[in-house]
Amino acid sequence: MSKIRMAFIGVGDMGSHHCIGFDLLEECEVKYICDMNEANVARTMAELSNSKPIVCTDYRELLHKEGLDAVVISVPNYLHREVAVAFLEAGKHVFLEKPVAHTLEDCDAIIKAAEEHQRILQIGLVYRYSNLYRRMSKELEQGRLGDVKLMWCKEFRDPFPPADWFYDKSKSGGAIVEKDCHHFDIFNWMIKAKPVRVFASGGQHVMKQGQDNRITNSYSHYPAKNITDPTIVDHAFITIDYDNGSKANLGLCMYLKPRNLMGEGLEIGLIGENGGQMVAKNDKTIDIVGGNDLTKDHLDIDVTSDSIMGGHTGGQTQRTAFIACITEGKQPFATAQIGRDALLIALAAEKSIIEERYVYLDELMS
Repeated sequence: MSKIRMAFIGVGDMGSHHCIGFDLLEECEVKYICDMNEANVARTMAELSNSKPIVCTDYRELLHKEGLDAVVISVPNYLHREVAVAFLEAGKHVFLEKPVAHTLEDCDAIIKAAEEHQRILQIGLVYRYSNLYRRMSKELEQGRLGDVKLMWCKEFRDPFPPADWFYDKSKSGGAIVEKDCHHFDIFNWMIKAKPVRVFASGGQHVMKQGQDNRITNSYSHYPAKNITDPTIVDHAFITIDYDNGSKANLGLCMYLKPRNLMGEGLEIGLIGENGGQMVAKNDKTIDIVGGNDLTKDHLDIDVTSDSIMGGHTGGQTQRTAFIACITEGKQPFATAQIGRDALLIALAAEKSIIEERYVYLDELMS
């Protein structure tokens, strides 16, 4: 079988990981890297084991390359529509980092292009491919807790990397759109019902509009930087009501220093109709307590086989799955429609904060 020839549009933090990860797959050839940041390109090139890609600075140079099968797009959210639609129209398969887009209009345009040109479009909702969250789903499918009635997520962390677009709501969609589409998707996945309405309260505690904000980040390679006019929230509490009566809540804090001081990290939990609960912590462990048989299980999940270089759990599995979708002609587990469903909740939350009211998801589609 011939190799899948790939291009990588944007090799910042996420794009670099994708490029390195796909390069490790025998089925792939990293043929092109496109990024205007020379430091990002050099850092990525130094980590490649098998490929010697051509470097360019304008993605348009690659649109009609005959020796190119698929692209991985990891550019700022406001550029997703422009870049993804162009490559889909050019007949390339697309792996697109989450969120699908920063607006519903852009999201739908990307989905339409993939459908019209019959190309694979996989969204980087990496938790869909995580050993940990797949195990959580498996326990639920086996009836461990019955139907999920309550879910929660504690996303208390340090700020985004110090790149201007993260802090400009018109470009990122807002902190909730950029960060929490992951978690809203997990809610949808586990609850298996339709989200109906959202209420959110949030604002700026530390990173404030109209003043200098010195931003540092624990996991990015970017140096500290002053962000002078952030228009995103740095905290929020968000409640989601589902059509089956289930509810989910997410707490977001974006100014924790130092990161994960308590050692707990991300927490996602749920309670089932039988009174049992399941809690995942730090993307590594699952504890299941109670229910009909009042048992208690602690599960240490394999979090290395599905990722590389300490990256997101599920990171490498999602890349293997993308290649399988191309070669086998099947749809991804993280489809664009799934990404759209998560985006709707995030957009509703952003709107709810501004308008101080419940926002019904149907409003966003009218």
